[in-house]
Amino acid sequence: MSCNTLELFIDNNVDNPIYFKPKIIVNAGYTGRNQEEVMKHVEELKKIGVPAPDEIPAFFLKSGSKLTTRNCCEVVDKDNTGEAEYVLLIAKDQIYVAAGSDHTDRKLEALDQIPKAKQVTPNFMSRGVWRYEDVKDHWDEIKLTAWIGKNKQTLYQQATLSAIMDPEELMKRVEKLLGGKLEEGTVIYSGTVGALVEGMPFSEQFHVELKDEKRNQSLHCQYEIKVLDWK
Repeated sequence: MSCNTLELFIDNNVDNPIYFKPKIIVNAGYTGRNQEEVMKHVEELKKIGVPAPDEIPAFFLKSGSKLTTRNCCEVVDKDNTGEAEYVLLIAKDQIYVAAGSDHTDRKLEALDQIPKAKQVTPNFMSRGVWRYEDVKDHWDEIKLTAWIGKNKQTLYQQATLSAIMDPEELMKRVEKLLGGKLEEGTVIYSGTVGALVEGMPFSEQFHVELKDEKRNQSLHCQYEIKVLDWK
């Protein structure tokens, strides 16, 4: 069980905090509604040596202690990248939505060590959250965007949430995997969309945005990736 407690803000309102203790993270993958887009992501991963999954969609468990709202990640090399995703937080009497990134070590993935690749870096998410009930009636219209480089220099991923498996289906599948119950403290990462940049390059900054134009609100998850060295 995680001893990690996160202070989050509903609708980015610092006067409206909640405190969430993640117990377990489920990272979903290859969850695109459009199978052509799913195969595009499979192919871009194969180009950097990551083998195709045995089953689609795929799900990977991760320790709840790996969930963070921090803005910095230290890594040992440049063989890792972020992935823009929506995040579902299962609370006691509410489901919350955040913007997030399943940051992954691609070299370990290429060695067919995906579960280990998911453990070595944190899962990042925004401090701002939405109540799922406030956005579910226009869910597919919400925009998911990621940038790499300083000051969002390069557009990296972009789609509406209509491109990814919807929350109801995603929760149903995860619930089945977890024995028929979504317990308080469960965190689900949605899986991502294909990159717009060839080769999925390393970047020292990664920025994810969920934009709800109907309510004129956005959630942001931004962090720096620093390579450890002796200097």
